[in-house]
Amino acid sequence: MTGRPRHDWFQSDSDVVLTILKRNVPLDDCHVEISNENKITVKQGDEILFEGTLFSEVKNNDFTVQCTTAKIEIRLPKLIRHQRWNSLLSDGQGGAPTAPIAIPIPPSSTPSTTATTKKNWDAIEKEAVKAEEDEKLEGDAAVNKMFQKIYADASDDVRRAMMKSYSESNGTVLSTNWNEISKKKTETQPPACMEYKKF
Repeated sequence: MTGRPRHDWFQSDSDVVLTILKRNVPLDDCHVEISNENKITVKQGDEILFEGTLFSEVKNNDFTVQCTTAKIEIRLPKLIRHQRWNSLLSDGQGGAPTAPIAIPIPPSSTPSTTATTKKNWDAIEKEAVKAEEDEKLEGDAAVNKMFQKIYADASDDVRRAMMKSYSESNGTVLSTNWNEISKKKTETQPPACMEYKKF
C-alpha cells in the first residue's frame, strides 16, 4: 500500500475501528465497500485509500463512516462479538491493535502486566494542522494564505473594510482601515501600466 495514507485501528468487544489519516475528505466523496469475502475497499473518488481482506467477518451493512479535518474513521461491527482479532487483515497485515480488548484471566492464572497504547488523536490533528501551516507556499498561493490569515485574525471592522474595499474596487484595493473606507466608495485602482475598462 505504498503511497497510500497511514492508517491505524483498535477494537472493542463489539467493534473494530479503522482510522485513515487523510485530511479534509468530504463525507460524500468517501466510499467504503465490504464484499461477502470480507474484502474492504476505501476510496476517495477513484483514489484507493485502503484495501485488504479483514481478519474476520463484520456486519457488512451496519458500518458507520465519519470524516473529520484530520482523518476518516470507519466503525465495523463484529459479526462474532468478543472475538479477539490478532491483526486487522487476514494475511497478518495491519499490525496489532492500538487498544486491545481485555481478555478474561482464569482465577488460577497469575495476571501479567500488559501495556496498551492509545493514540492521542488531538495531538495528531494538531501536528497535522501545524505541518499544514508550516508548508512553504509560493506566488499567488502564498499571498492568498497571508490574506486568509489576516482576515481570520481580524476584528469585525477590519473584515468589513477588507470586504468593502476589495468588492468596490473590483479586486484592485484591499484596505484594513474601516474609518477611511466606510466614508466613501473605493475606486478601482489598476496597476500603473494598466487601464481599467468597463465592458
